[in-house]
Amino acid sequence: MNFTKVEAAVLHRIQKGIPALAEPYRHIGESVGLNEDDVIKTINDLKDRNIIRNISGIFNGEALGYVLNLIAFKVPQDRIDTAVQVINSHPGVSHNYLRGHDYNIWFTLAEDSEENFHKSLSVIAEKSGALDYLVLKNEKLLKIGVMLDVGKDTGKKFKVHAAGNSENGFAPLTSGEIEAVKMFQMDLPVCPSPYEKILRDSGSSFTTEDLMKFFTKFTENNIMRRYAAVLNHRNAGYTANAMTAWKTGEDFDPDLFIQNSAVSHLYLRTLYPGRWEYPLFAMAHAKSDDELNRIVAELSDRSGIKDYIVLESLKEFKKKRVTYFSDKFIEWKRMNYD
Repeated sequence: MNFTKVEAAVLHRIQKGIPALAEPYRHIGESVGLNEDDVIKTINDLKDRNIIRNISGIFNGEALGYVLNLIAFKVPQDRIDTAVQVINSHPGVSHNYLRGHDYNIWFTLAEDSEENFHKSLSVIAEKSGALDYLVLKNEKLLKIGVMLDVGKDTGKKFKVHAAGNSENGFAPLTSGEIEAVKMFQMDLPVCPSPYEKILRDSGSSFTTEDLMKFFTKFTENNIMRRYAAVLNHRNAGYTANAMTAWKTGEDFDPDLFIQNSAVSHLYLRTLYPGRWEYPLFAMAHAKSDDELNRIVAELSDRSGIKDYIVLESLKEFKKKRVTYFSDKFIEWKRMNYD
């Protein structure tokens, strides 16, 4: 995918983050040498072409009181369609893929408590006909963030979580904070005063200044990791991606994976001896299969790790950001809990 200089500049800037200002597009224009109208026109065009998926808050679900885990199901071939319908019906499922492995359906699941997480997962597994499943907990977050190179030096910077940095222990949110979270999850309107439009459409009593205070508080406290644009990878030219899983030793140093710009997400996840023995998960993105293969081979050569799995996405069943504090969670339980 070839972008114009203007498109590349705008895409680079809005992936980095949208400013906590009443007129963010004007500020973005000033930072890249464009006027506000040009920024708005460019973003609208990129959204029309489905290159920009959405612009909204990227929240730390644990900080909101949710339990989130990666799940791997082993589902018989003749049950896959049924399983997909069951899994996708849950509002806490954001990603769901068919992958080339005995554990063939991989999805993320969020629930509002540990108890509800395990109960919902049990219901989903039973209705899906899963023969076995793994709950691959995020034991340690090493790197998170996607910033695709769209034709200029993006100066990629990812938030790196140091050893021992806990995602837990966050204070419960107030009703006002929950209201703000709901608004920050909305796709940011592409107009001169987008936050004002969100407030007006929501019927909120907040002022834009109130909302910007929440914005600052959420980002400073790691409740909202970023407020930024998320791109449609394939439409942006990144047609190859894979989840890779690596069998690491006790002396493993993750820095090589952290510093590789093709790796967007890096976690240490739960081990199941005899069932799953690959704790390091690295999500890699590339513009072609050949490039992806080179990236993985280089990671293996430089790290010395020869035992790894490439879990390519054979089919995408669902990719939709979880809407936290949605009534759909209550409705799903009402329909599926005994």
